[in-house]
Amino acid sequence: MTLNYQRILVAVNKSAGADRALEKAVATAKRNHARLDILRVIDINSLQYKAGGQTVIDGQGIYDIEQSNEEFLTELREKILRNDGLDPEQVFVHLRFGNPRTVILDDFQPEYHNDLLVIGGTEMSLFKRMLAGSVTSYVPRAAQCDVLITKK
Repeated sequence: MTLNYQRILVAVNKSAGADRALEKAVATAKRNHARLDILRVIDINSLQYKAGGQTVIDGQGIYDIEQSNEEFLTELREKILRNDGLDPEQVFVHLRFGNPRTVILDDFQPEYHNDLLVIGGTEMSLFKRMLAGSVTSYVPRAAQCDVLITKK
């Protein structure tokens, strides 16, 4: 049975797992002539480091993070267009701030009507997954579309 996906969402976070997910998403988009949404979510909780009750990151720091990630996504899109043969009308990049679980499942996927979500397998240790949870373990249970998790 072959599934024909039309709107593919891949979440990227500069990890090896995300790189594998992106490769699979690009290949699937190419095979299906589908739209590819590449989403980078900046976890706002990871930006709020408190030292003595003070938040260390300020507005300029957030702006710098945003600009760095916009540049990363633009370069990623250009690389895909150059190397993988997708049309510019197929590849879109998005940057959002928030909890990755909430942004991916409650905000982005319903808004863009993606029918496939591709994510990289978790690279967190068992202890970290138990303590903080992982997007990879949560998403398949809560997603309203098909989910593909790439493995090493």
